[in-house]
Amino acid sequence: MIRKLYLVLGLVSLSIGFAGIFLPLVPTTPLVLLAAFFFSRSSPRTHRWLRAHRRFGPILRDWENGQVIRPGAKAAAVVLMFGLVGYSVWFVVGSPYLQALLILSSLGVALFVLSRPSTTPPSSPR
Repeated sequence: MIRKLYLVLGLVSLSIGFAGIFLPLVPTTPLVLLAAFFFSRSSPRTHRWLRAHRRFGPILRDWENGQVIRPGAKAAAVVLMFGLVGYSVWFVVGSPYLQALLILSSLGVALFVLSRPSTTPPSSPR
């Protein structure tokens, strides 16, 4: 029963992540990583398929092999995030408290993204 629940959660996460390719404000990478987590506990075959996927596989393999985020993905994430947060703060959100919350949370996320390595660390000799 738990395996089926994990499989459903993985499919939902992957579906929403796929939609994030086309929809602004819907994150793709975190949802693909979440789907991989659920698939690894429900279906090794589906997890292997996701790792081999042309679009999602490189993101997943980079993360699994050292929490790597490629430089282009880092730049896109930070620029898009601050662009959307800036738009929201300037045009949408009227409350100074919510504006501060948006700015601080986006700074935290940007620091996390930028702190991840950009290349896979070399493997240590055995």
